[in-house]
Amino acid sequence: MKKSFIGLLFFGIIGLWSAPPSFATSTSVDALIDKLVEKGILTEKEAKSLELEIAGDEKMMREEGFQQGLPEWVKNAKLKGDFRLRYQYERKETDADARTRGRIRYRLGLDTKVNDQIKVGLGIASGADDPRSTNQTFTDTFERPDVRMDLAYAEYTPLESVKLNLIGGIFPRSSYLWAPTDLLWDGDVNPQGGALHWEQTLNGQWTPYLNTGVWMIDEISSTTNDRVDPFLYYTQGGMKFKQGDWSANIAGIYYGFNGLKGTCPDWSAATNTGITTSSNGSCSAGALRYDYDSGGVSAELALATPFDMDFIPEVGVFGDYIANIDGDEIDDSIGWSMGARFGDKKVAGPGQWQFKYIFANLGKDAFVDFTPDSDRYGGRTDVRSHEGILEYGLSKNVTLALDYYQSKRIKATENPEQIIQADVNMKF
Repeated sequence: MKKSFIGLLFFGIIGLWSAPPSFATSTSVDALIDKLVEKGILTEKEAKSLELEIAGDEKMMREEGFQQGLPEWVKNAKLKGDFRLRYQYERKETDADARTRGRIRYRLGLDTKVNDQIKVGLGIASGADDPRSTNQTFTDTFERPDVRMDLAYAEYTPLESVKLNLIGGIFPRSSYLWAPTDLLWDGDVNPQGGALHWEQTLNGQWTPYLNTGVWMIDEISSTTNDRVDPFLYYTQGGMKFKQGDWSANIAGIYYGFNGLKGTCPDWSAATNTGITTSSNGSCSAGALRYDYDSGGVSAELALATPFDMDFIPEVGVFGDYIANIDGDEIDDSIGWSMGARFGDKKVAGPGQWQFKYIFANLGKDAFVDFTPDSDRYGGRTDVRSHEGILEYGLSKNVTLALDYYQSKRIKATENPEQIIQADVNMKF
């Protein structure tokens, strides 16, 4: 009889919470429970248990009520970001001007669904106006740095049966152009323009894919000589394969550049020997010699737990190759990189690890000089480089990384350069 009464009492009290809860209602329920304890209908233990159940239901109803009052785009919003704290040491051999630097990187992104087919996203990041770096160096007597627009895009997914994505704005490059190394593309470069990605899995093993797009490079405010704004277009076709412990990815790409040849590279590194010519008197550093139309190949092969060695989750080899079709000398017109990695494919949790080595050789006229990895001799061409990276997971979404570069110019006479970077990365 007592249990039946307690059950009826419980549902009666819950009924008080069917309307939006208030402080007065909560106080009345607490007083009622205290009264029942005084009269011996409820024990102290039963009263405490009932209070906990009511508190849990109150929280659930408040959350549901709050969710119901939000617009759909807010419900669908996803917030993510990362913070990196870095110590960096740089030295050019035989050069006494070695230096150390403290640096941070902060990125924050938000995306949400407009409807079932359209998603919009935006992002902000630390750093100045360098398209290849979101680092903020500790300098200028505690000056407060600015943040910048890092991403702003709309993505359209028209089909359910096939993975087909179209994007426009300022967007992440890696989703629309695959490259296993940073020989040509620094990880911080976010293109501006439009792109398309398509892929379709066949028989559960083979996945052909296609990436293509048009990206703007610069705006020419003057209409002198009827020049168009420089831009690039590209088409990359590839195939992914997965069977058991083996996986592979291979792709071919063509880059077409329009409007570069003969322009003044005020947005380029402009310090590469041979990449420019002084035939154009209006350019202080000379005009670009080529349009840099190029063809290339990228590949990766990986094997999970090789030879049943559980302490090595995966090994992989990878590489990139590029050739400037417009180039005059073969050695200067090609670039290539190759590397290997051991450990976890992605380091995100405690105890996970990965070691990676990359060798890169980029001829002085192999590609444009405003997109390669900025840590490889300032992002220039005419560079040969060794890079070793060790990552270790300290805890969930917190990693420690050590990165070492040894780079030198291939034909120029500048001193070799060494860079050591120690990073603590936090993702959320």
